[in-house]
Formats: sequence, C-alpha cells, structure tokens
Amino acid sequence: MGRRLGERGARVGGRRLASAALVAAVGFVPLATGTAAAADGVRVGRDQIPVCVATASPTGYCAAVRDAGTATVVDDERARTGRGYLRLDTPGGNDKVTVYAQAFAGRKLSDITDLEYSTLVEQGNGTRQVPALNIPVNPNKAGSTFTTLVFEPVYTATTPRQDGTWQTWPASSTGGGWWASGTDPVTGVSNKYGFDSYTADFAAVKAALPDAVVVGGIAVNQGSGNPGLRSGVDDLRIDGTTIDFDNPVLPTALAATGGDGQSTPVRTAFARPLSVALTGAGAAPVAGQVVTFTVGNGSAAFPGGATATATTGADGVATSPALSAGDTAGPVTVTATAGALSTTFALTVTPAPVVAREADLSVALGVPGTLKAGTTAPVTVTLRNAGPAAATRVTGAVTLPQGLRATSAPGGIVGGKGRSVAYLVPGIAAGTASTFTITVTADRTVTGPRTLEGAVAPSSVRDPKLANNATRVTTTVVR
Repeated sequence: MGRRLGERGARVGGRRLASAALVAAVGFVPLATGTAAAADGVRVGRDQIPVCVATASPTGYCAAVRDAGTATVVDDERARTGRGYLRLDTPGGNDKVTVYAQAFAGRKLSDITDLEYSTLVEQGNGTRQVPALNIPVNPNKAGSTFTTLVFEPVYTATTPRQDGTWQTWPASSTGGGWWASGTDPVTGVSNKYGFDSYTADFAAVKAALPDAVVVGGIAVNQGSGNPGLRSGVDDLRIDGTTIDFDNPVLPTALAATGGDGQSTPVRTAFARPLSVALTGAGAAPVAGQVVTFTVGNGSAAFPGGATATATTGADGVATSPALSAGDTAGPVTVTATAGALSTTFALTVTPAPVVAREADLSVALGVPGTLKAGTTAPVTVTLRNAGPAAATRVTGAVTLPQGLRATSAPGGIVGGKGRSVAYLVPGIAAGTASTFTITVTADRTVTGPRTLEGAVAPSSVRDPKLANNATRVTTTVVR
C-alpha cells in the first residue's frame, strides 16, 4: 500500500508506513475559543489560496505547502457543486499541501459534530489514498502539547477509492479512519491519547480528548509520499457550514432587467426602480459588485442627487434607489456602469396632467307656505357652490306657475310676462352662495296649490352632482 496523506510514524497491523509529518507550526494565528464559523454556503474563490502567515487575519482560508505542492481553486465542469473545486497537487515524493478553514480555530473538539467532504482523484498514483481531513489540536493532556487528528477514508470500511468520480466521506459518522500524529499507532490498539488507532470513529476520538482545542483550523491535506497524485476537494462541511470552492465569476455583461421605458409626470417618482443583471461566462451571476446609476440627460434625480450606487446580490442583480422626475418634461437617460461595462435606460418625464375643474352647484327656493290672492310675497333664490373649484358664468332660472307673476327681480331678467326670471352670475367661489329676491304677485282669480321651479347650471366647470341642480317648491294661494 502507498504512503498515507497524514503524519509520519503510523503503523498498520504492526507495519510502519513512511510519510512526512505535518509541521506543527504553520504560521497561522488561532482565533479565540468560541469564534463562530462562516455562514452556510460560503465560497472560497481564489485561483491561488494564500499561504498561511503569522500576520494574516485568521478568518478565511490559507494553505501550508511544502516544495512543489499546490492548492488551487480551478474552474472545471466536473465540479461537485458550482463551477469549480479545490485541486491539491503533489507531483514529487516530498511535496505536501494543507488547506485550512481558519474560522474553526479555537473551537473545542467536543463541540464539533458534523464533518464531511467530497473528493475526486483526477490523477492516481497507484495507491488507495485520497485527501485526508486534519484537525490540529492541543490535547490538554499531561505530557502532550500538540497532535494532529487525521481522518483517512482508506482506513474505514466504506467504498474503496474510485478514480475519476466524486466520493463523499462523512468523517463524523463513518466507523473508523481516525489516528493521531506523534504516536506509534497500531490498528485497533489504544494510542497515548486514549482512542484506538484507525478503528476509532469520531465520537470515540472526542470522548478520549474532551478538553482538546482546535489549533489553526480544520483542514484538508494531501501529504507527502504521494508523488503524482492530483485530487479535487469540494463541499467541505463543518458543523453545517458548507465550503464550496469556486472562483469568482468575471463579469462580461451588464443588462437592464427592470424599469426601462417607463414614464411619470413631473415632480413624481417613477413607479419602478431601475435594475440590472451582471453576469459572466455562461450567464453565471456576479455577486458583490458595485453598480453606479448616473442620470445623464433630462430632469430626474435619485435621493442623493444625479448618481446612486447599488451592490449586486447572489443573483447578480443590483437595484437602484427610487428615481424621481424633476420640474421639466422630456426624455431622461440613466446609465448603469460596473467597471468597464454599461447599459442605458431610456425614460420619459411627462407634463403635469390637466385636472378637470369641478364645482357642485345647487339651487334652493324660499317660498311662503301660503299666499293670499291679489297680494305679493318675496321668494328667495339661492345659488350655492359646494366646490371644490370656483364656478364662473353661472346661469340660474326660476319658472312661476299660472296665476303667479314676478313683479320685481333685482339682478335678474324677467321674461314671459313675468312667468320666468333668469340670472347670469359672473362667478361663485367654492363654499359660497349668491341669493336673490323675487317679488311675486298672486292673481285675484286663482286659488289652490301652485308649484315654482328653480334650476342652475355652470358654463365653465364640470358639475359632478346634477341631482341638486333643480328644485320644485309648492305654495298654496288662498282667498
């Protein structure tokens, strides 16, 4: 069997396997105990993952490499998920590479419950090895200051390695596969840390090291002694956090997706915000990029002025703040830019709508209940405007029945031998009224009920309620 991906000094069934030791000090700074892991679905997206250094902020991902070992995020259609995966390459016998998820440094080993990752052997080397999972810890045991806990699928009872296909290794639930550096392990025999090498599962490892603390992070490792091995790693899951190794999508297109072609009257907001989609190769969305929206021509502005910015979301879409029309009607152009890419929106500011003026006119007649034949009595005519607009060139009219005559009508025009009176009023303001008095005479020869009719109509505005534009009132003529 070929050399392991973990530490030097392990023994299987009493036979020593030669492989290089993981360097204890890889130059990272551990986080404080209890630091939370990254959000679920985090993506590592660099063509070359940076080398771990002591001054780096230990919140991301870094690689500890030896000789010609490399860790590269590659774009490849064979990716387990997304568009790429982490490629580990050890062309020479002494080459080695370890990639750390540093956010898990400082965690108690006993608090870790979920470990899983997927591997793809692109180029085998005649062994059964695949990348291992490494957890450097401080055991907090007397006489022990450091060890690396190693999970290797080759030592489990799971499916053997299959070249050219993705295989998933549930390290926290699979039986066996765990051993520790700095020991002389024998299969099934308890090592100095208190768990059985190679046959212990993760629960047994944690039970043996209840006070151990993770140092530097949790890592995937392709150890020395595996010349010519090229492997892929993807979907590294640690306590519910899935690490998907994908390179950032390089933006190649910016397109308007919402708000183009709309119009609004002056001094109002456009109904829809402007939105754009930023995409790369294969129409893949580009997230986290700033898009600038700039009013080029026309009368319009964003809340902060002629420009506004927005950041693309996971779907590659960026949406502007509300855009409002100014005081001048006409075309408006807004250009959205992201780096060297741009797209233009064509909008229109329309004139203010013409609001139809309305005035609710009504007429009322004040008539005595009885009128003695051969006598006169006053009749009042009230033309009222309930608004909302003023009414101009208002026409009012009163029609008298047989036996009644208008003998006096100041402000009115008497016609029809006294049987009608017309009024031409220049204007009645909203909420006001014009009142006139007609002197009515009853003929000596009539008796009984007599009905007077009144009407009003505007000539310059619309009257929304016509039912109150006419009225009928009855008086009774007596002897």
